[in-house]
Amino acid sequence: MSYRLEWLDGILGTWGLEKLAAILVVVVGGAYIGKEASNRRKKMLMLRDEALDRRQNAADMKIALAEKLHTDDPAILAKRRGIIAMSTSELSSALKAGELSAVEVLHAYQAKALDCTSQVNCVTEPIMEAEEWAEELDRTPSKNGLMYGIPVSVKESVNITGYDTNFGISKYIDKLADEDHVIVQVLKNQGAIPFMRTNLPQTMLSYSCSNPIYGETYNPYDCERCPGGSSGGEGALIGMHGSLIGIGSDIAGSVRIPAHFCGICSLKPTKGRLSDKGEPSVISGQKGLAGVNGVMSRDVDGIVLAMRALLVPEMFQLDCTVAPIPFNEKVFSNEHCLNIGYYEDDGFFTPVPACQRAVTMTVEALKKAGHKLIPFQVPSFSETENDTAGGHVFTLLHADGNKLWFGHLEGEQVDKHIATQIAHTTVVSLKHWLKWPFMSERMKTGYHSAAGGDRKTSKLFSDYSKRNEYVSKFISAWKEAQIDVLLCPAFGITACTNDYAAKLFFLAGTTGMYNLIDFPAGTVSVTKVTREDEENLEHSFEVKDQWDQMAKEACKDSLGLPVSVQCVALPWQEEMCLKLMKEVEKSIKL
Repeated sequence: MSYRLEWLDGILGTWGLEKLAAILVVVVGGAYIGKEASNRRKKMLMLRDEALDRRQNAADMKIALAEKLHTDDPAILAKRRGIIAMSTSELSSALKAGELSAVEVLHAYQAKALDCTSQVNCVTEPIMEAEEWAEELDRTPSKNGLMYGIPVSVKESVNITGYDTNFGISKYIDKLADEDHVIVQVLKNQGAIPFMRTNLPQTMLSYSCSNPIYGETYNPYDCERCPGGSSGGEGALIGMHGSLIGIGSDIAGSVRIPAHFCGICSLKPTKGRLSDKGEPSVISGQKGLAGVNGVMSRDVDGIVLAMRALLVPEMFQLDCTVAPIPFNEKVFSNEHCLNIGYYEDDGFFTPVPACQRAVTMTVEALKKAGHKLIPFQVPSFSETENDTAGGHVFTLLHADGNKLWFGHLEGEQVDKHIATQIAHTTVVSLKHWLKWPFMSERMKTGYHSAAGGDRKTSKLFSDYSKRNEYVSKFISAWKEAQIDVLLCPAFGITACTNDYAAKLFFLAGTTGMYNLIDFPAGTVSVTKVTREDEENLEHSFEVKDQWDQMAKEACKDSLGLPVSVQCVALPWQEEMCLKLMKEVEKSIKL
């Protein structure tokens, strides 16, 4: 005992009490940190294994269904091809007339969807109860329901009983939904058959489309590029005719960008026109941007059919927060010519030549159809020069300093494209500081908005107040121009790679503007990129800053990619928006 005390006295004499205490703190602290790091590694490995297991299970489900559907019978294969080729109205008529069974139609679309996903990885998993639902429809003598027998695909974020909604985040695997999303309930009661779940980017706050569980989804027109996001799986599946109608969601363009990239139609409604009960949010509590469920389809008729089916008393009863406004047939079917405002540049980002030309050619086509086209100037957000609505999208989207968003990624394997997006938008690095003096004002605004930290309540209240003032300002400009609806670019660029989508996330201000002011907006595909567009991109597109330069690089070699226009109406006037979309579709035949 005395020996031990002498030893301790020796140590104290040599090091002193303060140094010894410091050494102990370092040793104990290092051991604790090492243990925590080890635990984090173990947890990450466990989550990675769960992700790999889920991917394999989903692959097994697809293989089993493909084997069940396989046939070499030429008559069956020909019939399936005929079903896939039908328009929305043709298929609905054939089903209700008894010319096709619900099971036959389901099998055709299941087989086509599995073929599509084998090429572009758009489907996360089949909904295995779909055949049971189809058989039940075939046993029912009456063929009631506006969507009787029509297969519908749904984004992975939409709750389906017995399936998990994991957003590409491993920790949420196997947390199963105990109730269908209200939209799914209503569509099923209208005779629709949810049959496939589709891929999305990890956390959904991106217009890339990739996650560590299900992997990367590709564009149906070019597998080097992405289908857009966050409803990218839906866009790709419908774009390849693997689904006729799909349900997605949109907080800054998430149904409109994929529709534009994949050559289909979409509608983002006013917040509260469709139920969002049954879609968890990764940034729950965020109120500055209106996140909504939307409809995607091969044609405008598909969106109209879905909206007619959804805007019924049942939805209003299942979710009393939804405005009880039924579909207004009188507005949609009105034959009167429209006063249509239009612009090619919203002041935030000047679109590439192909996207500007899409507006110009659509304006001319609508004029020939008898409509009145009126140039429209998007109001500035404030009196400050270059202060645009697009730039303020990110002030509200990132208002909590990204705490909720990053919280979902804690301990997770972060998708490489999400990691790129975070590095280019929300992290203030030495590289950003060195570039700061050379950045344009809009770039500075973007980085400050996304990486500005947690806003104080007083700042948040002020931002909400400014947003409300801008809505009034926009409506005043609308009424002063005496327009019924508005036509504009669907997005600033054509389909790009997932990597460029991550780096150019701020371009979503162009679509997010209509979430900010909560106006219904839809997209219609009107043209494809031409050689002249590519030449104009190379020689005429003005590069004002690094975003423009990256956009130019992202859109090179885009010949043949689809290009859309965006149609906008005043709040709660989805039918007017759809009327313009239908007029665009009729005026321009691809």
